[in-house]
Amino acid sequence: MKSEYNEIGSIPKKDDREIKAAFTKYREEIYIDIREYVDSEEYQGPTKKGLRFHSENWDAFYDLMKKINREIKKRA
Repeated sequence: MKSEYNEIGSIPKKDDREIKAAFTKYREEIYIDIREYVDSEEYQGPTKKGLRFHSENWDAFYDLMKKINREIKKRA
């Protein structure tokens, strides 16, 4: 069973690391994947650091991100 991977964007983190956001499709289900990726001489690819959740949970995740953003602004 092959899965699809469609990168949405990335954020640089360190010299050899970045955080990538992508849609993945597996068994006809859509997931959101936000994961740290490495590009070094030893290893190129995803790490265990990250999360994947079903697209039906996106609205709840987005609401959580808005709450986090409000807290950041309060503390800045």
